[in-house]
Amino acid sequence: MRLNHPDEARLTQSLNKLLDEMPLMEPSSTITDRIMRSVLEQESNPSLTGKKPRLRSEVVNSFIASAATILLIQSGIVNKILNIDTGINQLTAYIQQFSQFLQS
Repeated sequence: MRLNHPDEARLTQSLNKLLDEMPLMEPSSTITDRIMRSVLEQESNPSLTGKKPRLRSEVVNSFIASAATILLIQSGIVNKILNIDTGINQLTAYIQQFSQFLQS
């Protein structure tokens, strides 16, 4: 199922509006110190960076995906998207198209 241009534009505007309304969370006050400490530890111990880079990137990607999912659930955007009665079919079709595009 292919969305026509006006439908895609409306869907994009709707999603952008939902994202604009989503509250922003403030990071921890210690996040900069923790990141810098981690970078310095990796620079001082190069053996940490050379071990199983693929497994490490998969673990990092999994943590990022989990954090994003939790953030979306906590912010309620998932419920907002699911409650868009008129746009849910368009959203599903758009996600399917995007998924197919990523697979090709």
